[in-house]
Amino acid sequence: MQTNQTKKNKNKRALVFKPYMKGNSYDGAALKRSLRLMAYFLMFAFLYLMVGSALQFSNAFLRVLMNLMMVLVCAAIVYLDGARLGEAEVAYGEITYIRQESGREVEEKDKERCYHPLKGVLIALVAAIPVLLLTLPHAFTAQKQVYALQSLPKWVAGYSTQTEVTAPLQYYSHPISITVMDILRMVDRILIFPFANIATVDNKDALLLMDRLSPLLACLPLVGFPLGYLTGPRSRAMVHGDISSSNKRQQRRKRKAIKARQARTAKKNELI
Repeated sequence: MQTNQTKKNKNKRALVFKPYMKGNSYDGAALKRSLRLMAYFLMFAFLYLMVGSALQFSNAFLRVLMNLMMVLVCAAIVYLDGARLGEAEVAYGEITYIRQESGREVEEKDKERCYHPLKGVLIALVAAIPVLLLTLPHAFTAQKQVYALQSLPKWVAGYSTQTEVTAPLQYYSHPISITVMDILRMVDRILIFPFANIATVDNKDALLLMDRLSPLLACLPLVGFPLGYLTGPRSRAMVHGDISSSNKRQQRRKRKAIKARQARTAKKNELI
């Protein structure tokens, strides 16, 4: 039992936290990062269209599993981007802190580039604004889908002179126009394609619920960014821990080499 615990302690990565300067919760550069996250939505929409159509399984368990995995993959991509930014800003905060402690002047733009726990949340919120503007109107106006009449086949034209046939079919002659809400519904469905797959087109009530929740579901992958950003201090501490462990290993090797040389020298002296 003690041996296993000892192995776990050896395999556990060391954490060395160093002081860093805390920046602002939002700065000018954060807007550029928000635009980067907005671009992710285009990539996710393309992925949903390419892969989502192949994930419409009849097996309910497999359909739910695979579609949720696709959403998790998208969230993981955003998570890694947030983790990378968080670690980079903590590293810059350490440099700025050392500069300040040494008595050198620190400019405001340098402070803005430093890590702040709320920065990841605000970047994600700004990135979510366009998606919310597209999905909220449909979420409030969504209705349960019903069967819509299609165009009549060409062979019906032969009966156009017979009133008893054409009169009941006058409804078909009404033109079908695409409105702004129809376009928003299509965009909305693309952004929540995995969840629409889970609900399926046949389940009208579940699909209506997905439409109502579409602003939250469309922005769900963005949750990964602030979660990844918050790992910045720990990730940076792991880097320092690895450096510290590497230095300790080198020092142990040097001490062993010195002791080995001393032992060889003492043995030679004894022989002499």
